[in-house]
Amino acid sequence: MSLLSLPWLGLRPVATSPWLLLLLVVGSWLLARILAWTYAFYNNCRRLQCFPQPPKRNWFWGHLGLITPTEEGLKNSTQMSATYSQGFTVPEALAGRRDTAEWR
Repeated sequence: MSLLSLPWLGLRPVATSPWLLLLLVVGSWLLARILAWTYAFYNNCRRLQCFPQPPKRNWFWGHLGLITPTEEGLKNSTQMSATYSQGFTVPEALAGRRDTAEWR
């Protein structure tokens, strides 16, 4: 109980009560903010559960296996690159480089 009297602040025992009240108010406010953030996170997760999730894959392997190594897989990848051309662009710095050997 001697720690609650806050003697290290140089306060008398009469002044201890407002400090404890302030500590109680700040602690309650902090707990309320944490609980509100937790509930908002839970509510967002609950609302997002109605959407389908992408296939569970290892981050290291990425999209390996989504396109089959057959002629149809090649056709699908060509069609995807034509449909989503902005995702398959080559940066201008690399497009103008001619330092590689040309095949003749």
